[in-house]
Amino acid sequence: MEANSPNSAPKTLESCIRLTRSDFPDGFIFGTGTSAYQVEGAAAKGGKSISVWDDLTLRTPNMIVDGSNGNVSCDVYHRYKEDIRLMKQMGFDSYRFSISWPRVLPGGRTFAGINKEGIDYYNDVIDTVIFHGMKPFMTLFHWDIPNCLQLEYGGMLSDKVVDAFVEFAELCFQEFGDRVKFWTTVNEPWSYAVHGYTSGNDFTNNKVADNQRSSQEVQRRLPPHRLSTRIRPFDSTTQATRDTWFHVNDPAKDAYTVARNLLLCHAKAVQSYRKYFQVFQEGEIGIVLNSCCHYSFQNLLGDHSVKRAYDFMLGWFLEPVIYGQFPASMLDYAKDNIVRFSDKETQMLKRSVDFVGLNYYTADFVAYEKDPPGVGYSADQHCLYSYYDKGNNPIGQPTSLSWLWVVPKGLYDHLVYLKKTYNQDMPPLYITENGVADKNNCALTAKQACVDTIRAQYHQEHLAYLLKAIK
Repeated sequence: MEANSPNSAPKTLESCIRLTRSDFPDGFIFGTGTSAYQVEGAAAKGGKSISVWDDLTLRTPNMIVDGSNGNVSCDVYHRYKEDIRLMKQMGFDSYRFSISWPRVLPGGRTFAGINKEGIDYYNDVIDTVIFHGMKPFMTLFHWDIPNCLQLEYGGMLSDKVVDAFVEFAELCFQEFGDRVKFWTTVNEPWSYAVHGYTSGNDFTNNKVADNQRSSQEVQRRLPPHRLSTRIRPFDSTTQATRDTWFHVNDPAKDAYTVARNLLLCHAKAVQSYRKYFQVFQEGEIGIVLNSCCHYSFQNLLGDHSVKRAYDFMLGWFLEPVIYGQFPASMLDYAKDNIVRFSDKETQMLKRSVDFVGLNYYTADFVAYEKDPPGVGYSADQHCLYSYYDKGNNPIGQPTSLSWLWVVPKGLYDHLVYLKKTYNQDMPPLYITENGVADKNNCALTAKQACVDTIRAQYHQEHLAYLLKAIK
C-alpha cells in the first residue's frame, strides 16, 4: 500500500490524546462559521428581498428532502448577540459569516436602492464580534444571489452579473471595511457551479437565456410561494415538469460558464478593493475553495488521474487566482466546453488573493475512466470516483451523509499535495471549514446530546494532522 494511502494511517494519532491549544503556533486562529441563508432566518423581514434559495425552497419544496427552508432556520437574525457571546465562551478567536446580498441590495443593484436596515444589521453583528474580542471574517457570496438577477438574465450564467457583484462588494467594503480585515469573495465556487449546473441538487438554477423568456413567463411556470417554515413535498412533480421550470442553456458548458463568471466576479472585486480600499482599511482579501483529498484507486505513484481530479476540482479555481489561467489538463480535456481567459482577464486574475481558504471534509479514490457517460464537466475529466479501494476497503468511517467519510489523514495529505504542487506560489492558507454530520436523535436530552464524542474525536484527529502538516 502506498505510504500516503488513507488506510495506512493509524486509527488515532497518539498526539490527539494530549493535543492542546498551546501546541499550535502563535497567531493560529481557532474559529467558527456560518452562512447567511443557512442560519439567519428573517427571510422577509428587515427589507430583505428573496434570494434564489428562498425561491427554490418556497416554490419547489420537494427539492429539499424534508421540505424545510430558511424562513426561520436558526433565527440568527434575532439571536446573534446570544450566539456570538456563546462563541466567545467556547474560546473561539474568529467568526466567519456571509452577507446576504438581497438583504443589503434588495434589487440586486445600488440604483435599485440600498437597504439601511440590512446595513445596520451587519454593522451590529460586526461590532458585537469585535466587542467580544474576536475577528470577523466576512464572505461576500455564499450562493444567495438576489432572485431578481436570476430571473433577469440567469444570474451567474451571464457575464452581466460581474458588474452587479462588484457594486455589491464595493458597498460592503465601504460600509464594513473599517472593521473587517479578512474578506473572502466567493465560498466554494466549485460547489455552486457543479452542483447547481450539472446535477442541480444543491440550489436553484432558473436559467434564463437572453431574449428567450421573460421573468414574468418564468414566474408563471413556477408554483406559487408558500410562507411556512416547512412545506410538505408534492410527490406528483415529475422530472419533465421540473425541466420546464429550469431552462438549460447548454448542459455541456453551463458549469464552466458559471465558474468563469464567478472567477471574474472575484477578480474584479479584488481589483476594486486593492485600488480603492485596501491601503486605507489595511485588510486582506481571498477566496474560499473546497476539495476532497484524492487517492489512486490503483495505488499507483504518479497516477495522472489523481492529478486531473485535483485540477478539475481545486485547480479549476486555484490556478486562475495564482497564475491567471485554468489548469493545462482542463484546457486539454475540456477544450470543447471551456473558454480560456483572455490576456486582459489573466492579468486581472493573476495573484488576486492575499490568502486562500480551504474547506476540507473528506477524501476519495480516483481511477481513469476511458469512456465516461454524459457530457460536460463530469465526462470531460475522465475520472471515476469511489469511496472503496480495489480491495473493497472503505476510505474511512461512514457518516449520515453518503458523500462524507471521515478521513483525518486526508487533510495532512491534501496540504502536502498543495505544498509540493504549488510550492512558493501557494498563498497563505486558512482551513475555513471542516466538520462531520451525525443523524439527529430526538430522544436525547440537551445534556445527553452535548456528549458528542463523534464530533470531538473528528476535530481532535483533524487538528492533530493539521499540526503535523504545520510542523
